[in-house]
Amino acid sequence: MKEVHILNTLEEINIVSDPIRLKIIMTLGATPKTAQDLSESLGVSRSKIHYHLKILEQNGIIEVVDTELINGITQKYFLPVAKAFIPNSEIFNKNLEEKQFTFKIPKNSYGAFEEELNELIKKYSQNEENSENFQVQIYKLS
Repeated sequence: MKEVHILNTLEEINIVSDPIRLKIIMTLGATPKTAQDLSESLGVSRSKIHYHLKILEQNGIIEVVDTELINGITQKYFLPVAKAFIPNSEIFNKNLEEKQFTFKIPKNSYGAFEEELNELIKKYSQNEENSENFQVQIYKLS
């Protein structure tokens, strides 16, 4: 499972924002579950769960990570493709240039990193009149 999956179209955003699909993604978390598991957890019929799982799988939001044959029936185990889903900023503003940097910081170094980051933010947050500005977004994933 990758850390972040970028949603590149409004259709993808609509797919994950459907209330049942969103609950499915959140319920899956990091533990593979079957349609039956999800049906019981969410109190939604298995046929409705299958319908939404199919849409999520076809659009690359979830994937089958294991299968098991039980009494002649194949049980599929699903997981999201990423820990977090973030919309591509270009969807909302075509003038933005997106540069994505992904890196991991050891937990014991995070405090020092955050202090240095705050210093950089202070240094570069000086708004100069008549100059072009850039917006930078940082996401912390636990």
